[in-house]
Amino acid sequence: MTTFSLLDRRGGKHSLIAQPGDTVASVLLRNHIPPTSVLTYSGQERIVVDDHVIDPEQTYEARLIEGYDLAGIRRLFESRDSSAAYIRRRLSVASDGALAMERAPLDLPSAAAHVDTMVRETINEFKLMSDGDRVVLGLSGGVDSGSLLMLLAAHREAEELADVQIEAATFQDFDSKWSETFDFAAALAAKHGVRHHVLEAGLAEEVFHLNRPIAQILMLLMETEDAHFAMYADHHSTRRVLEVFADRVGARKIALGLHTTDLLAGMMNAHTTGFTMGQVPSRTVGPYEYILPLAFTPKRELHLYYTHHTGHAPKQTTPNQWEFNPTDRNFYYYLADQLQWSWPGIETWMFTAHAQHAAAHPAVFKECENCGASVSLQTMADAPWAGVCDVCALLDKHGWIRH
Repeated sequence: MTTFSLLDRRGGKHSLIAQPGDTVASVLLRNHIPPTSVLTYSGQERIVVDDHVIDPEQTYEARLIEGYDLAGIRRLFESRDSSAAYIRRRLSVASDGALAMERAPLDLPSAAAHVDTMVRETINEFKLMSDGDRVVLGLSGGVDSGSLLMLLAAHREAEELADVQIEAATFQDFDSKWSETFDFAAALAAKHGVRHHVLEAGLAEEVFHLNRPIAQILMLLMETEDAHFAMYADHHSTRRVLEVFADRVGARKIALGLHTTDLLAGMMNAHTTGFTMGQVPSRTVGPYEYILPLAFTPKRELHLYYTHHTGHAPKQTTPNQWEFNPTDRNFYYYLADQLQWSWPGIETWMFTAHAQHAAAHPAVFKECENCGASVSLQTMADAPWAGVCDVCALLDKHGWIRH
């Protein structure tokens, strides 16, 4: 039986759980110890690397090389058995620096009720919706936008906002016409009394002055050296089409189903590359206000809400080919999920701090001469404004814009 212990800076020893076939790193991570915080010794004074496979005949000791109270932090994450469908955790930080982990076991109805309360509080606190608003909701039919539709419809009824007009718009992008979620989007909108509109794929060709369908362009782009931009071109074209539709119905607010992980990943991307990012959970982009009512709702809680209200688990669809690129985006999402596990509730701190920074550095917008999108000028960019957004410049580079 392997003996694996942690030696803290005060000389205290703590037994760790190790299993046959484990590496040093897997033992440390299972016991909530960052491998970078220790050096691990086997036997007497032989240092072993993180991917060393544990020998059942050996004794191992991980010695803390950092100065923080690792034992105290580990106690925050001690497992507690529960038969609940979900344990909602929040790490609270007191004014004197004391840490505490709050835990709330929730069954499926309680988890759904919590999501409803959180979204309602977000809408009210940040004044995302008020009577008389006309809101365009980007509805793909997936779990995020589908849940957002149900939540906005419920909020409208509960707050007696009878004059709020919700216009759900589904853009016929690459494969939505043949997707099961496409039909589900229409059925969901009808069930909740929300007008549903189908935006034909040709609208993107019209808005961007393309000489071929956007679906064809995205696939062709995947065969070029700019393949890693395909996802951004897809998202930008969809949002711009939603803005054009908003103009047609006289709306200035656009609701997107971006949840906590989406926004945390984007924030890390912005901070590590130097690009500026708009406010959360409401941001002005040119003449439009984008509202993000799911900003403080993690993906797992959305799945629970969706399951409770539809009676079935969300259907996991296969991502488009370009959604696996660039791989750095996937890594940001991975880090965002890890952050939420290590510091549940970190989004409240990060979004609040970001809001203060963004307010002190208001965005400056220019209008793209091709697609008409409002483009936030990046302060770290050396190149002067070229008159078109990055996506239109990319499309023009490959000869896909009519002149």
